Amino acid sequence: MNETLLFWLCILVGMVGLAVVTAIIWFGRNLIAFRVENSLFDHPIWHELAHRDRKMGRYGDDLPRHVLEGYSEYLQRRNEFWTTYGQVLIAILIVTILSILLLTSVISAEAGLPILSGISGFAIAKGVAGSKTISIPQGSPQG
Repeated sequence: MNETLLFWLCILVGMVGLAVVTAIIWFGRNLIAFRVENSLFDHPIWHELAHRDRKMGRYGDDLPRHVLEGYSEYLQRRNEFWTTYGQVLIAILIVTILSILLLTSVISAEAGLPILSGISGFAIAKGVAGSKTISIPQGSPQG
């Protein structure tokens, strides 16, 4: 392969990697901006529903516990999402850099390919292990 073609191929791989990273960062920034503008827990309907439920005695004194459990679950899932988001971003950066290094023969295939397969194996394992199971509360029909 001549050097001009190799140069443009490296530029193309770098630009595609940069475009993917930029798209992921843009998605994250828009997600944060949407969350700040449309706060889920500041909506007046939640205050009205809490007042009605307390008035009707639906939850009794357990309403704060239910709200706390729901908010705790929300925070846990949010943290899982942002952890996965960061890992995907870093994995894409590493794959892009390794691809350019492999193309330019700075590192050999014996060194670069195991790293690439390790990154993909880690991503697959995180996706499989990251799925949540739904637990059935005790005393509930398992239907």
